[in-house]
Amino acid sequence: MRIPHYAPGGAIPPPRLVAAWLKTGVLDGGTAPLWAAHWIADGLDGEALRMLAGLDGSDTREVYDLLPAALDDVQAPIPDDLKAAVQVVYDDLAALYLAAKIDTGRLLTEVEVLVLGSDVDGAYLEPPLASVHALHDEWTGGWGRPRKELKALVHQACLKQTNMSAPDGHSASGRPPLTA
Repeated sequence: MRIPHYAPGGAIPPPRLVAAWLKTGVLDGGTAPLWAAHWIADGLDGEALRMLAGLDGSDTREVYDLLPAALDDVQAPIPDDLKAAVQVVYDDLAALYLAAKIDTGRLLTEVEVLVLGSDVDGAYLEPPLASVHALHDEWTGGWGRPRKELKALVHQACLKQTNMSAPDGHSASGRPPLTA
C-alpha cells in the first residue's frame, strides 16, 4: 500500500503519522515535500524540513534520504519499534473511521493491505484494529454476514483501538487524536 494523500480532501497528515508510515513502509515519498511545505506554513521549522519542502518529489530517493532529518526537525522521529509505528497507523485509521472521514470499505481495505502485505513479525496482527482484516472478503465479496453486522464489528474494533469508551467520545488513553 502506498498512501498518496491523507484522508478525503487531501488533508495534510501530522509529522508523527508520516514517521509511522515511513517505518511501516506505506509512505508515498513523492508527496512528502508538499506536506513539509504545509508544516512550515503551520509554523514548524528546520533546515532539513525547508530542504524537503523545496523538492518536487520526483526523486523519491532524495525525499527518503532527507525525510528522517526533516521529521527530527519537527520532533517526530521515526519510531524504533515497528509495533509502535503500527499502533500509530491503526490509531489514526480508527480515529478517521469514528469521525466518519473514511468509510467501512476503505478502512477494511487499508487494514487488509497492511496485514497481508507487510506483516513479517506479527506487528500488524496485535492491535485491536487488526481483528477486522478477516472481514474484508465478506465486505467486498457480498457474502457472509449482513453489512450492518460487519459495520458494528468494525465500529467496536475502532473504539477499542482508540480506547474510546466514554459516551462523550473522549479517549480513555489521554492520547491526542492524530487528526486534530
